[in-house]
Amino acid sequence: AATTMDDVAERAGLSRRTAFRYFTSKDELVFPRRDERLAMLGELLVPREGESAFETVRRACLGLARDYQDERTRMLAQWRIVRDEPALLGRELMLDQASEAALEQAFLAGERDTPRARRRARVRASAVVGAVRATLREWLEGGASVDLVRLGRETFAELERGFGGEGE
Repeated sequence: AATTMDDVAERAGLSRRTAFRYFTSKDELVFPRRDERLAMLGELLVPREGESAFETVRRACLGLARDYQDERTRMLAQWRIVRDEPALLGRELMLDQASEAALEQAFLAGERDTPRARRRARVRASAVVGAVRATLREWLEGGASVDLVRLGRETFAELERGFGGEGE
């Protein structure tokens, strides 16, 4: 939290101006691919022929899991920075809201626009984001050493079963 962009520039051997050319804020340093990943999520959320909204969301989230897995080292470094810094944890939660909104729209696709349908989509999107967050935390706490896509499939199987099978 106390690190400034000037500190970052100095440590990287760059002028302040050059550092700001590449990163407009410390957030961009910590979450460098956030906009790109949000765009990727939007592309992945385009439903395929005959696919339910749940299937679309699952496929999109597993696609992002592959991307995270490919960037395992960067994801671990980011997590180590974020996990102990309340301001960054808060920022990460704010950034998750954009993903949640995209998932909500995916769940609303093909539904009649009613208050109940919007609430149902919002609840489902929130549940998915919470489940994804828990899965990512497990993966990162384990050193990102297991297959994140497999963990994601297990998580979505739990979501699909719902809460009726507690203790199974």
